[in-house]
Amino acid sequence: MASRIRDHEWAGTLLGPSEAWSERLKLMVEQVLTNTLVSSLAIGPERILIYNDAAARLYGDRHPDALGSPVPTTFPDTWPVVASLYDRVFSGESVHVPAQSLDLGGGEVFDAYLTPVRDEMGAVNAAHMVGFEISDRLRAEAALRASEERFERALEGGEVGAWELDLVTLEAWRSPQHDHIFGYRTPLPKWTYDVFLGHVAPEDRGWVDARFQDAIAADGVWSFECQIQRADGKHGWIGAQGRIDADAGGHVRRMKGTVRDITQRKLGEIALRESEERFRGLIEGLGQFSWEARADGTIVSDSPGWRAFTGQSLAKWQGYGWTEAVHPDDRADTEGKWRAAVAAGCAVDAEYRLWHAPSASWRWSNVHVVPITRPDGTIRKWSGVNIDVTDRRTLQARLEILVNELQHRARNLLGVVAAIANRTIKLGGSVEAFEERLQALSRAQGLLSQGGCDTVEVGALVRAELAAHVHEVSNCVDATGPEVHLTARQVQNFALALHELTTNAVKYGALKDDTGHLTITWEVVFDRRERRRLALSWVESGVVVEPEKVTRRGFGTELIQGALAYALQASVDYTLGADGARCRIEMPVS
Repeated sequence: MASRIRDHEWAGTLLGPSEAWSERLKLMVEQVLTNTLVSSLAIGPERILIYNDAAARLYGDRHPDALGSPVPTTFPDTWPVVASLYDRVFSGESVHVPAQSLDLGGGEVFDAYLTPVRDEMGAVNAAHMVGFEISDRLRAEAALRASEERFERALEGGEVGAWELDLVTLEAWRSPQHDHIFGYRTPLPKWTYDVFLGHVAPEDRGWVDARFQDAIAADGVWSFECQIQRADGKHGWIGAQGRIDADAGGHVRRMKGTVRDITQRKLGEIALRESEERFRGLIEGLGQFSWEARADGTIVSDSPGWRAFTGQSLAKWQGYGWTEAVHPDDRADTEGKWRAAVAAGCAVDAEYRLWHAPSASWRWSNVHVVPITRPDGTIRKWSGVNIDVTDRRTLQARLEILVNELQHRARNLLGVVAAIANRTIKLGGSVEAFEERLQALSRAQGLLSQGGCDTVEVGALVRAELAAHVHEVSNCVDATGPEVHLTARQVQNFALALHELTTNAVKYGALKDDTGHLTITWEVVFDRRERRRLALSWVESGVVVEPEKVTRRGFGTELIQGALAYALQASVDYTLGADGARCRIEMPVS
């Protein structure tokens, strides 16, 4: 401001050029400029304004035009209020102006002191103003009064009591509500710290007193929640806070605080905790876990069930870190569905693979998440439940395989039946022969069903076919071989071949009477590429056969020699010798 005052065109004002100012006026201007408080001079009848840097900051957009201008022109709104005060100063009186507001638009309020400035002749030619800005103080005082009023209303209308404990006598002043919280209809004549401890539940009394002693020793805060036995015989809960209040000498003499009745809140918390424990126990007992997310979809609260299942730490689980426990192939889709649901505010029902830390494997999990809303419909949080559905998914996959296999077997079986019917009719076979072949197929299908798998053991096929035609086989039949399994596709054609061999043996060969003998053996051999093959030998003996009289090639012979080679890539060597039939079948096995 010094440079502005020096450069100002004072010749155009009633003060005249600054070079002509009196030494006394120059000295007053210097005092105004060096003052750290808001300071100004109002000079002459026109009240020409000169001010310092602190005033310039206060005047805002009125600066710098206010410099050298009359006060009434600069502050037209407040001038009617303060004009008489300035008149008093120019009459020689010092004036104190408390809490004077200025029309600066910011609600500024000042305590101002106005003193007269005299010229060399002793006449008052200026008013010197020093101001103290008290707006913040006034606002703080108003806020404090409002806070105290609210506090008093809260004590009067709520379940809150105030108290003040003398730490020397341990006697306490308290508000009427204080004693009401402890079950008294009318306040007790005297309240002491021991009276208070007598109301505290025995299981809490020790630690409550210990915290009180610690607060006194550390000049700290006494804050706690405990159970109490009320004077009216009821049990309740209180929450109390106390703070040490030292005297002017720093000596600890008093503790001031409040106490409130929190019984309903505590009962609600206990009921909620018990409900949550029952729910979590039920959920986790079913191999499930629950969790919560904020309205924006981020995880902030702990889920012990999730962490136990995935092995994630609390830090990794929170936010969107939970996605790291989702299978990489499912991660992007799962997170995308979740973000879309959060944006739309709709429920989620999805399945994905989740890392299972205890078994170090991926397991399928079904997640169902719903929004928890406020009365106005906005989402307060999200609540989700995960259910392990790995067994269900495995069963579904197994059922799908079984259905496909059943359809495949049915098609194959119908194809075989159609082929048998077609060949039987073309070769002039009887209905009885057709029915017997269907029964052979039925026996093979029965073995597949009994095993509950896709294979049948060769020995089981042989024994089933023999049992269907011969009641006593121990003396005339020997059947031996290792455990070899055929697939469902192989079983049908192989069973029909066994049926034809057995039927022929019963009608014409070793099983026709007690004179013949049948030997059936099988083993696993390897071809030139070291691939496994089943080799079954059918050898009849003790049978009188005239091969030259066998002139007809029936369906059975065609099936044994042709169909096996076509359907099962088998090699068949079938001969009818002088003492019975001989057949060797070799076919691939897995």
